[in-house]
Amino acid sequence: MPVSLKFYQDQLLRSSTSALPLKKAHRIIYVRHGSIIANGEPLAQNQSAYYQNPLYLSGNAALSEIWRWELSTPNDTPHLILGTDTLSLLKIAHVITTLEVEPGTNWLFRLDKVTSAAGRITPRHRHKGPGIRCLYQGTFNVQGQAYPTENMAPGDAWWESGEETIVAWHSNQMPAIFIRGLLLPTDIKGDMSNIWETGVASPKSNWQLLIDQEVTI
Repeated sequence: MPVSLKFYQDQLLRSSTSALPLKKAHRIIYVRHGSIIANGEPLAQNQSAYYQNPLYLSGNAALSEIWRWELSTPNDTPHLILGTDTLSLLKIAHVITTLEVEPGTNWLFRLDKVTSAAGRITPRHRHKGPGIRCLYQGTFNVQGQAYPTENMAPGDAWWESGEETIVAWHSNQMPAIFIRGLLLPTDIKGDMSNIWETGVASPKSNWQLLIDQEVTI
């Protein structure tokens, strides 16, 4: 059964409440701005959480923005937040073809944060699984074998298969920060997903693990 990793960006005003719950799915949410109430519990700016059961969301600030990663079947109807004063967008959906994701298998559903110093060029590397990144701060460029992703600004998102070797760079003006949702083998729990091809690793201090949730597909 093919599995798709999907990335949503949602906005909620203080007056907003989801009319219906988001249906059951493996789901990670990150509060990019403001604060929200998720199934009765508050989540503040820069906090994240994993959910599997149906999820009710409501705004808890004048304006809140959520970044949301979900696993579902490729032909599943997008899980949009429906209700007054809500805006819900599916930004990227990509079928996972680089891992043998089969029913009953166990995986890591990860959220992490990467900060690179101003002007840094990240050397050639791959990853142990696919993922979707969203830029939090600064600018970002990714050059792979198949396509370039250039001049991204905060809020822009992109897909990496994990198998493709890439080089990344950004501006000299400020550090670049992105938040990343990944599907990975369980044996790397707690460790970085990078596979360096030059022998030059990124400093681990640049990496922050937010969630490492074991899931059964």
